[in-house]
Amino acid sequence: MKTREWIILVLIITAASSFTFSYFFSHPQVVTQTVTVTETINIVPVPPDGEYEEGVRELLRHVMEWVESRRGLSFKEEVDVVILTREWVVQHWGVGSLNLTETRLEERLLKSLFMIPWDFNLTEFKVGRAGYIVAASAGNTVYIVKEEFNPDNELRAGAILVHELMHILQGEYFDLPDPSTSDEENAFDALIEGEAGLISSQYISEHGEFGGGLSEGDLDPLTALWLFPYIHGRPFVEYVHEKGGWDGVNEIYDDPPRSTAEILHPEKYSEGWRPVKPSLPPEIGGEWRLVMQDTLGEYFIRQMFRAHLPSSTANMSAEGWRGDVVQIYEKGDAYVMRWKIVWEDSEEAMEFLEAFKGLLREVDANQASANSWTTEMESIMVEVSGAEVLIEIISPPMKPMEEAINISNIQNS
Repeated sequence: MKTREWIILVLIITAASSFTFSYFFSHPQVVTQTVTVTETINIVPVPPDGEYEEGVRELLRHVMEWVESRRGLSFKEEVDVVILTREWVVQHWGVGSLNLTETRLEERLLKSLFMIPWDFNLTEFKVGRAGYIVAASAGNTVYIVKEEFNPDNELRAGAILVHELMHILQGEYFDLPDPSTSDEENAFDALIEGEAGLISSQYISEHGEFGGGLSEGDLDPLTALWLFPYIHGRPFVEYVHEKGGWDGVNEIYDDPPRSTAEILHPEKYSEGWRPVKPSLPPEIGGEWRLVMQDTLGEYFIRQMFRAHLPSSTANMSAEGWRGDVVQIYEKGDAYVMRWKIVWEDSEEAMEFLEAFKGLLREVDANQASANSWTTEMESIMVEVSGAEVLIEIISPPMKPMEEAINISNIQNS
């Protein structure tokens, strides 16, 4: 029998008082995004279609029974379903819900680290993906997009509902802390999506098809960055499930992974490895304003290198990550980005440094000294001290050094 590979992707929308999970199906080059809804949206369902809606509800009842029997958890509340149109979803969950300030800073970060070209518009890139949404869930309600959901296709539509229903059960039975960094948020999302992806793949396999997944190597680095929870979440949960069954998966929520490194290397998580929080570099004084502080993580470093170097080099040079903190300061149109990374040991730090130098060669940066480079847009300085690396990027380039930080001694910073 010919097999097909169904790919389930997720768009996470943070609503006023709940997490909403939206899903995509089998669309090439689809990207997920995290967006913020700043006001309550009045959901407007499509006009009634009795035969279609009854088909959806009948499939939902069947799939709910299947999920309860396989996952060993019962729904605490009755699950409802609301049918939407693609036009409504694009308008309200795409264009109308993007946090432009966060996107601007994210775009600055990605450009500063050479992951996207300077003329790339990240806002357009994110908004353009809303049309791929197939379904969503919030509270005890499942939302489906009529143009993308055919209840007569029980395999495809059933797998979508399994994924959504798993998220409803997660909301009823488990709690996760609020993430404090992007890397931590990616780890939490990987747990959530990995569990839903695993049970969806079991549904697909049980119904006679092959429940495959995404491959990082088939995606460009930016897309792979967005899709981390759906590429690597399921293998992480599978690792735990194989060792401890669903009880083992339940226990993860009591002590969830805090970094993409733990998701990429589940044996680290099982052995009790946890990331460290580096000490912050000294503040920049004067009129400089701190506008962003975050942790990027091993997976981000991997994609940064993948944008310009072979995947094998990218993977090896990112592994050994122990923790990091990145800051962006702004003053008018000028900015300073500082990124402090802690590695397992000095050898791992030097391996990162050599890869970063290779990246700079690939983007034709001009080496000004042993530890500094310039491009048309930026000045880049790198210092290594033991297992710590500090990168400073200044734009416009060649800013007076008295306005930049002193990176000559990071051990005491």
